[in-house]
Amino acid sequence: MRNIKITLAYDGTDFCGFELQPGKRTVRRELEKALHKLFKRHVKTINSSRTDSGVHALCQAINFKIDHSIPTTRIVAALNSLLPEDMRVIKAEEAKKDFHARYSPKTKVYEYLIYNGDPMPVHLRKLAWQVKPKLDLKAMRQAAKYLVGRHDFSSFCASCGDDKNFVRTIHSFVIGNSSLGIWQGVKYRVISIRVAGNGFLYKMVRNLVGTLVDVGQGKLSSSGVRKVLRDRDRRVAGRTAPAHGLCLIKVNY
Repeated sequence: MRNIKITLAYDGTDFCGFELQPGKRTVRRELEKALHKLFKRHVKTINSSRTDSGVHALCQAINFKIDHSIPTTRIVAALNSLLPEDMRVIKAEEAKKDFHARYSPKTKVYEYLIYNGDPMPVHLRKLAWQVKPKLDLKAMRQAAKYLVGRHDFSSFCASCGDDKNFVRTIHSFVIGNSSLGIWQGVKYRVISIRVAGNGFLYKMVRNLVGTLVDVGQGKLSSSGVRKVLRDRDRRVAGRTAPAHGLCLIKVNY
């Protein structure tokens, strides 16, 4: 039995998240439909992250086991001919027998984009969250420092999640200005919030971003983030940032 690892990119706009949901269009459902057409049998996939509805991915790692002789060099083109246009397989490779996309990652990296101004550029509306008031990036960076390290992140986990252990380790938070290029050299300035960690709770990144935006708007002090962590209560943290600004950038094994 071969263990195949694929790297998947998708625009999450029209998906109800990654995981299977009855009657819903999800990334996993579309992928397993394509795999069934290719291999003429049901193929169960294992994913590295269960992205929320509307969240994008550049490098979602997935593995599946199959008893088939198709070369990995053909899997990319074969699957892409069967997948919808908002999903693409970037790479396919043979993985070790014990490789598990969900349990093997050492680090996951997410990036959140904010357009800080008005009016909102129409071409960014599905990629970035518009926040009109000017944000204090210095205060946001200071607050983010309190979030780095190993903590109980109960305050940043959505109440409907199924997580039992709320301890996670954030390795880094990088907050800065970035530039997105469009046609004819037009570039839009956005705020990029990139976070790397060993794993994330349900909606944790979006809740962290929402809290940092509250800091940037002066609704919460930078040091107040430490109390939010200590309270372990979702009600004391900031809002949940919209899904469309978030993207899974990389999964390191």
